[in-house]
Amino acid sequence: MVMARPKKSQPEETDSPFKKLRLAAGLSQEDLVRLMGVSVSTIRRWERGLAEPTMTVYQMKAFCSAVNKSLDDLPNSLITQRSHSEED
Repeated sequence: MVMARPKKSQPEETDSPFKKLRLAAGLSQEDLVRLMGVSVSTIRRWERGLAEPTMTVYQMKAFCSAVNKSLDDLPNSLITQRSHSEED
């Protein structure tokens, strides 16, 4: 069975809290790259859940400002939770 990739024009479903915040703010990955001073590959890894976002204070402030949220408004984790053991 061959799995088809989503077409670029179709929005991809995501469980990534980081990506949801970015999209809700109407930002592209490139926008965050410019605002936070990180590489696009870093943003992609964070959004795919391949790495826990680690940011300097400056980058965290820039992210909060970009997505119009305070630090207290952010979820406790910005990585997709892959474990289903918490649901039991």
